[in-house]
Amino acid sequence: MKASTAYLMLVIAALLWSLGGLFIKLVELNPIIIAGIRSLGAAIVFLFYIKKPKWYWGKYFIAGIISYSLMVILYVAAIRLTTAANAIFLQFTAPLWVIIFGYLILKETVTKFDILAILFIFLGMGLFFVDELSFYGFWGNIIALISGVCFALVTVLIRKEKNFAYEIVLFGNAITALICFPFILEGFGNSSYIDLLIIFALGIFQLGIPYLLYTKALKYVKAIDAILTGMIEPVLNPLWVFLFLGEVMGEWAFIGGSMVLIGSLGRAYFKQRVKE
Repeated sequence: MKASTAYLMLVIAALLWSLGGLFIKLVELNPIIIAGIRSLGAAIVFLFYIKKPKWYWGKYFIAGIISYSLMVILYVAAIRLTTAANAIFLQFTAPLWVIIFGYLILKETVTKFDILAILFIFLGMGLFFVDELSFYGFWGNIIALISGVCFALVTVLIRKEKNFAYEIVLFGNAITALICFPFILEGFGNSSYIDLLIIFALGIFQLGIPYLLYTKALKYVKAIDAILTGMIEPVLNPLWVFLFLGEVMGEWAFIGGSMVLIGSLGRAYFKQRVKE
């Protein structure tokens, strides 16, 4: 596969991820139930794709599964314990951790251009959330930060365990669904079947399929390339909410979001042109 195809898959994955905010706003469900049902849908996607999943007791394989499950559950917990803006911003510190883990585990290095792109993107993220970031929810902020560390580990370990990459995401989602199962049962009788179907569909199309694309692309691009391209997701999320629900972005959010898009997509385009 060409690197350009892998980058296209990453962009499509980020576009699909970004639909989550729009559809989650349409339902009234406990976030833990949402996380569990989404993970169940995603696990089914991977099970259909792999057909005969493999298991082995490799340390990176097990660490990848645990990191994935923690990433999902801790992010949901962070949303409950701090502001949504804080949770999203701190989870997307993941590129900083990818630099560290990518070097320690994969021996992948970053260039000065990568550092400049990261700084530009983080400045854009800061401006995007400037009106919403707060010091509220100390422990929620810490949990969101740990979720970002887990996101970075998932990215690096999927690349490390290329032969078992799909299984990492499959079992990570399965464990998440299992952990959330008691909450799903508890809320099942009190929830709208339409809401449950929406979230299950979200698990397939907004979590399962994009993570399938993300996992496949990681076999052909460096971890830092994958995660920086994925940075377009948090700024596209409110764009769909604005277009379909009429929630207006502030001026700083528009400027910051534009910077993130330019930084992420521009860097991917530039790197691809250099390779050609």
